[in-house]
Amino acid sequence: MYLGIDGFSKGWCCCSFNEHMNIKIIPEIKNILNHDNCSKILIDIPIGLSSLKAERKIDSQLRNLLPSGRKNSVFNAPTRKSAYANTYDDAKKAELEQLGKSLSIQSWNITNKIKEVDQFLTNNPQLNNIVYESHPELCFYYLNNMKPLLFSKKTVDGLIERMKILNHYYHKSQELLEDFFQKNKKTGIKKDDIADSMVLCISAKNWIKNGRRTINNYPNKDEKGISFGIHF
Repeated sequence: MYLGIDGFSKGWCCCSFNEHMNIKIIPEIKNILNHDNCSKILIDIPIGLSSLKAERKIDSQLRNLLPSGRKNSVFNAPTRKSAYANTYDDAKKAELEQLGKSLSIQSWNITNKIKEVDQFLTNNPQLNNIVYESHPELCFYYLNNMKPLLFSKKTVDGLIERMKILNHYYHKSQELLEDFFQKNKKTGIKKDDIADSMVLCISAKNWIKNGRRTINNYPNKDEKGISFGIHF
């Protein structure tokens, strides 16, 4: 089984592929432990955090791989000290101490999700070679033969554009997304959240076939032994 996971305000959108593709909402990332026999899990959240002992350098590499119109979808991940700070001001101070630069509000706004995954992998080290960071916009770009997408994923045209790519790899993608959205829209989930989880799942399934595409970091693990690396 392969999983693609994208976060939203009420939890995580989890797309799985075994013989068929399925989508569900999981309230906490620890619920993926219920998925036995997972071969690969790709999740859109920073995994592996900087410290004074090991610096994360893959965000800039990710940004360089994206076409010009999509580079702003990448936020530099906070250091672990910043991610666990109590306030945004404390996080910015910690970032200055650790890396000599400030922390964007966009990165701060996802620290709860970052901590959730960080704690999960710290407590479940056996999953460290199954659960990997990914990035939906990079996945869409490469699954589209490195042809830049023309529209934002937040627009109707952008969703149509992305569904055409997904349908090429799984012919019931459009039907699956629309059905799931209609049944779950009261949760606050957006169609682009669902599409992102689907492209992550497809990328997980095809990762070996596509040449094990990875953005590597040196050192390859953070201070807690969690691997750096973006798989796509």
